[in-house]
Amino acid sequence: TFAYTRHFISSSTRVLGCESTLTGVNFNGQIVSAGTFPIGIDVERVYTYCKQPQVQPKISSIREMYQNRRIIIGRDKLDATKGIIQKLHAFEKFLHDYPEWRNKVVLIQVTTPTHGDHGKLESKISETVSHINGMYGSLEFTPIHYFHQDIDRDEYYALLSVADVGLITSVRDGMNTTSFEYIICQHETSRGPLILSEFTGTAGSLSAALLVNPWDYAGVAKAINDALVMSPEEKQTRHEQLYKHVTSHTAAFWAHSFVTQLVSTSEQQSLQPQSAQELNLQETSSAYNRAQKRLLLFDYDGTLAPIVSVPSDAKPSAAMLEALQKLCNDPKNQVWVISGRDQETLDSWLGDIKNLGLSAEHGCYIKQTGNSWENIVEQVDMSWKEEVSKIFNYYTERTQGSFIEYKKSSITWHYRLADVEYGKFQAKECQNHLENNIVSKLPVEILVGKKNLEVRPIDINKGVVAKRILKDVSDVDFVICAGDDKTDEDMFRFLSAAHLSITMTSGTTVCSPPLTPLPSASSSSSLPPSNNKSPLSPSVVMTSPPLPDTWKHPNPELFCITVGPDNKKTMANRRVKTSHEIVELLELLSTIV
Repeated sequence: TFAYTRHFISSSTRVLGCESTLTGVNFNGQIVSAGTFPIGIDVERVYTYCKQPQVQPKISSIREMYQNRRIIIGRDKLDATKGIIQKLHAFEKFLHDYPEWRNKVVLIQVTTPTHGDHGKLESKISETVSHINGMYGSLEFTPIHYFHQDIDRDEYYALLSVADVGLITSVRDGMNTTSFEYIICQHETSRGPLILSEFTGTAGSLSAALLVNPWDYAGVAKAINDALVMSPEEKQTRHEQLYKHVTSHTAAFWAHSFVTQLVSTSEQQSLQPQSAQELNLQETSSAYNRAQKRLLLFDYDGTLAPIVSVPSDAKPSAAMLEALQKLCNDPKNQVWVISGRDQETLDSWLGDIKNLGLSAEHGCYIKQTGNSWENIVEQVDMSWKEEVSKIFNYYTERTQGSFIEYKKSSITWHYRLADVEYGKFQAKECQNHLENNIVSKLPVEILVGKKNLEVRPIDINKGVVAKRILKDVSDVDFVICAGDDKTDEDMFRFLSAAHLSITMTSGTTVCSPPLTPLPSASSSSSLPPSNNKSPLSPSVVMTSPPLPDTWKHPNPELFCITVGPDNKKTMANRRVKTSHEIVELLELLSTIV
């Protein structure tokens, strides 16, 4: 059910610290889909059972036994979660509040024995039944007929067919397909209303039923009365809605939707981030030397400079600045630093390098060579900052060593200086808090960085900046893009997709990872109904977005380089272990004239 899906995703975030979306969980770089697949029943089989020749005589005998009385049916397994005690108390409340129905309504409760020791529950049920029958019954009339026994299939379907009202009051239930069977059996009889506990898995699908809280005895009693006095027109309307759902969301439909999503997810495994091969300096320098027009894109923290405990200490080294300036001096090169840092910091550290393009705050601000800063998010609503700031302040007060970094378009909570284990725990709690209270309501997203959480406007990222830059220099034949964390994956993903579109058109071998499809809703309700006799579809229509066509060169070379361990999952096609290797690469390339 949807609630179980959300609980699984939430637990994955809080317990494991995974990043998550509404459709799945990112676990070590792999997207684990979480879908809602409420199971159905085999409608044709149930309908066939209802039409068995042995069923009709049993229906007739039940009607004769309870003639001139309305019949409420309850059939449950003997288990505390089935709410049998609550059902009996609610029926007692009904007889007390609506005395006009005494001697006119009977409750037939069938309880199927189950494995385990339920002796106390059985004794309590029997005592409650005896109490109610003693209070409201007589020698001529017994309000509750309780059967603690297995009944055969014909009797079961006869009971469901003869009922005037179906009553299910589970206090916690996975699905409860008895409600589905009741609807099918009622289709050609009285079409009696269904009273259903809101705590069953089927409640979310059967909105035309009378939904009740089994602990609210007065509410259930009122629902019983409403069902008994319901007009034929309303019965018909409600039943048609219920019947339409049950007959369209069958067991075959459930199997089809689940297997389809499973196949789709399996196919997408090859389209997800993979481990990149180690960077070969000779290969890279040779390709660089051959190129006539080059584009070089670099992240800053963790790429051009190592990650440090205090962000303000990550100043650029003299060797890196010298190499970067030499690369910018080459007329064949366009060099950019695309960072999460704010404008003032980038200007202070890198502003003296001539011909260097800058992008601040993960693509929110851009500074082309010789121009002033351009605000990409000028028209974006930033009212979310106040709510996010309150949440970050809450966790900062409770996490010693953590602090908040305020930027013009985003807010970052750092816990690098906090206790390692406690900081990680608090980060998971904070992330879950943000996802439930902010991300679900406002147009923002959470970036899980290296010992930090950042909240920024959605759809503003480094990939958008890379697309904008590539569009202006679409004839480049060589691209290097280097980064170290999730924010840089947006650049890798876009460039890989653009490169893929070129290589697919030209028929050359793809050397970069393919494009990851946009996540699709994995709810069974989003899939077309399937006939019971339809075979499972072996093919799946993927929901990949169209490949970008911003890259105009017919045969470009792409080196997306991620900084990290060997087993890191990434959209990059090359890998180095440390930021020092990136600086060494810069120094090597700067010597090539």
